[in-house]
Amino acid sequence: MKTFFHALLLLIYALCSLGAATPAEDAAATVVIYNANDSEAKPLADFYCTSRGIDPTHQIAVRAPLTEEISRDDYDAAIASPLRLEFTQRGYWVVAQDIQNHPIVVSTRIRYAALIRGMPLKIKDCGSSYPGDGTTQPEPFGSCNAASVDSELSILGLFTSQISGVIKNPYCGNSFQSVLGSPIPPALLFVSRLDAPTADSVRTMILDGLRTEKEGLWGWGYADLRSITTAGYIQGDQWIKSARDSMRSQGIPVISDDLPETFQSGFPVTDAAAYYGWYSENLDGPFTDPFFQFVPGAVAVHIHSFSATTLRNPAKGWTGPLLSRGAAASVGNVYEPYLSFTTDLGVFASTLLAGRNLAESYYAAQPVLSWMSISVGDPLYRPYTMLREASPAPDNSVWRDYRDIILAHNGNVLKSASDLVARSRLKADSLYLEALGAAQSDAGIYPAAEASFREAGIIARDPRIQFRLLLELARTLEKEGHPEAGAALLRQGLLRFNSSTQRSLLLSWIQRLDPIKPTSPQNPAAH
Repeated sequence: MKTFFHALLLLIYALCSLGAATPAEDAAATVVIYNANDSEAKPLADFYCTSRGIDPTHQIAVRAPLTEEISRDDYDAAIASPLRLEFTQRGYWVVAQDIQNHPIVVSTRIRYAALIRGMPLKIKDCGSSYPGDGTTQPEPFGSCNAASVDSELSILGLFTSQISGVIKNPYCGNSFQSVLGSPIPPALLFVSRLDAPTADSVRTMILDGLRTEKEGLWGWGYADLRSITTAGYIQGDQWIKSARDSMRSQGIPVISDDLPETFQSGFPVTDAAAYYGWYSENLDGPFTDPFFQFVPGAVAVHIHSFSATTLRNPAKGWTGPLLSRGAAASVGNVYEPYLSFTTDLGVFASTLLAGRNLAESYYAAQPVLSWMSISVGDPLYRPYTMLREASPAPDNSVWRDYRDIILAHNGNVLKSASDLVARSRLKADSLYLEALGAAQSDAGIYPAAEASFREAGIIARDPRIQFRLLLELARTLEKEGHPEAGAALLRQGLLRFNSSTQRSLLLSWIQRLDPIKPTSPQNPAAH
């Protein structure tokens, strides 16, 4: 039975969604752009239109280079100019002239653009001599005129000759304002690309998204912090903490890591429905396990300056590799964006959780345009549509049960403690206690977190979960000021968990917690 607070949160969702477009309205406002020079592109465009219910006449073909990186001349000649002509001739835009005879878009029928795999990804810097580059108007921040194709297409309707620096995104911060019918400039286009290392991955991305909208996105959220305090960089940690807290408040269990490095190889990442982390150049840690897969429909983002420098290589950067491992939505950077111009993952996550689609959530969180970032996935994908339903999962789902408990306490995990402990004991399921322990540890309530992890470790039956709980308990003891006790537990763990990656991880943690006392691989428990 729904509690008062559960009903209240559902009401808040409904109020936040007032004016939200229907799937049919979103589809009617979407154009699908593909590269006719890529033989796989047209079939993918047809597949997407059929799957999402988009009128196939909303497809536009361009003939662009097949390389991911193109010149500014190529962008203007093969992409921007033909698209402006198509938008105008098809009546998608109504274009007038301002007092200086400059074309301006006064109204639009199109808000979303889905770029199909095969479209170029990025525009290389062409130097300061490019015609129109700062010659007729003041130059914005920086002299760089490299950009992602997607971000330039966002301002296609501005007909601007300025290509250096950034343009402030007028939609940024509009977390709960639907794109359709909102008073944002009609020239702004909300672009997301259906792209991945393979065409099959793109098809999977589309189908997983549609299924998730009907069945819900259920699983763990993972937040990977750096515990960084350096001015200019602390913002990244703050974004990820905000994403973590937003997930927790909506009843999504979250595992949070605050060690300076990324999740290490051997750390068990199970049932991953969401991932927000930073900061390494290429995919690493547990995500490189050849058997690792995200929950279908997952949202996964890793902040790095060159996370999306290519989407074709499943081992380079983060965005493409995350998608190749089953994520359906991501965000990345094709060149160095500077952190202050990077997508705010806290806003991105909270907007998705409010029921908005991927494109709306990305643009609500992206401060500047004509710059380096991209959104990857179906622009119309709403991963958390089912969160607003009263009974969004089967009655026996531990994910739904956990969420119901959290919502019954107004989204506060710590205030749900007694119910979570009781439910974990009743169902003999460690998830409730592990999620509680993680929240307690993040709040600095270490004795309570220690107790939660200890009891969860007794209840857990899956060896992967047992191993993770051992690590979480040792980390909590370390934070409590008892690193030697944590090291002793990990030495005992060497007797139980003996795969190469597990042993390597345990030994590295023991070295950090208790660097003076040696550990013998032959007899770890003797120390």
